[in-house]
Amino acid sequence: MQWTPEQAPAIASNARKLLIQAFAGTGKTTTLVGYASAHADVQMLYLCYNKSVEMAAKNRFPRNVTCKTAHGLAYAVYGTQYQHKQAGNLRITEVARVLDTQDWELARDVVNTLNTFMASADMALDGRHFARYDGRGLTPLQERRITQVVGMAISVWKRMIDLQDAGVQITHDGYLKLYQMSRPDLSNRFGAILLDEGQDVNPVIADLVQRQRTIQVMVGDRHQQLYRFRGAQDALSAAWMADAEKHYLTQSFRFGPAVAHVANIILSFKGETVKLQGLGQRTLVKRSLPEDLAHRTWLHRTVSGVIENALRLEKQGCHRMFWIGGIDSYSLRELEDLFQFSRGRKDLVQQKKLLRDYRDFEQYQEIAKATQDPEMQRSVRIIEAYFDLPKRIEQLRRCAVANELDATVTLTTAHKAKGLEWDFVGLYDDFTADPLAPQIDRAKRDDELNLLYVSVTRAMQILAVNSLVIDIMQRYKDLHGSQTISQAAR
Repeated sequence: MQWTPEQAPAIASNARKLLIQAFAGTGKTTTLVGYASAHADVQMLYLCYNKSVEMAAKNRFPRNVTCKTAHGLAYAVYGTQYQHKQAGNLRITEVARVLDTQDWELARDVVNTLNTFMASADMALDGRHFARYDGRGLTPLQERRITQVVGMAISVWKRMIDLQDAGVQITHDGYLKLYQMSRPDLSNRFGAILLDEGQDVNPVIADLVQRQRTIQVMVGDRHQQLYRFRGAQDALSAAWMADAEKHYLTQSFRFGPAVAHVANIILSFKGETVKLQGLGQRTLVKRSLPEDLAHRTWLHRTVSGVIENALRLEKQGCHRMFWIGGIDSYSLRELEDLFQFSRGRKDLVQQKKLLRDYRDFEQYQEIAKATQDPEMQRSVRIIEAYFDLPKRIEQLRRCAVANELDATVTLTTAHKAKGLEWDFVGLYDDFTADPLAPQIDRAKRDDELNLLYVSVTRAMQILAVNSLVIDIMQRYKDLHGSQTISQAAR
């Protein structure tokens, strides 16, 4: 294979620590495959972020590479022991039951503290993992609250990891935490660890990799960090990688100069000076997608935006819709149950857990408000907006197709779109948070700019930008005097 001048030195590197900053569409996985093939005498572990990536990687990497998720490594050692008491995630209502409390804010604090601890590199749960206060100038009341919450979180954690206690289930992050705390030595099996998506690594995984006496290769794009809200950190910028040999991949063959131009404008507001190069086919940037396309993809900021757009499309006519991750991953079943619950028709609620967790819909609304849970609040808003929701949901299910090749429309969130690409992409207008607003903090600003950058770089032929991207381009033009809008968004 003919490598680019940027890929070749990274592939040939013999550094003990290697860091590859790969912009969108620049072939980071291809580069890692090339690296593994060039060092065929070294047994390697490719550490990826989810099961679907693992399965795809197994078909691409040479035989000297074992492809695993961190949870997969942990499951073989600890997860199998807890098969009888595993849960997907910690629910506020479950923790409230364990604590025998109806103080929903307290239960939320305990859940958040536990999740923060499990995602951390720390060996003990303490006040550092209580994230709601910034730790400066705490009042005596706040200090007592931290002590109370940490004590309860420790109690729940002990019950969670107790094999004999079936009353508290363990999450996947729970057995991963146990694995990290055991300080496993992987150097007897592998000579190198390839860590993908280094910009979105939980400290628990970063610590696991950092402690290994192997070659460490990290690849990622710091501008595609999307999961900071889950506790993920940018390991590409971590102190332990400061002495790594560094390489940039900036040449994207996914799209042409116009999309690269839009992406560079977005990244300029993060202070990025290295330019993404669009070397693919000519890509058009427009304000809307042509009406006569056989297929188009819509990217959304929120799940509620996906549902809202799907309902809009269904009203226009039954498009054949493909939902990335499957239609059931967009909480439609839960929404329908909640709708019936809100109307007092408890006999029509299929998932009885809803009836056990909440006395009535008013209590659900109360908890949604008290905990500021975005999923619960989103559900309330949709129910209030659509009086005939079950009928509309049933129609959406009839319009859904299992194979994207059969679809006229693909629907997904920006988060789920990461790593994917389509010919014709439109950005829905639910990207409502203005990342350039003066009152927004830097971390939140970067989060929103990252989502926009990921979204615009999914398109290969036509990108239809939304009003927020157009506004950002206009502000760039005002600052720099370039013909941004006429160059790209037409």
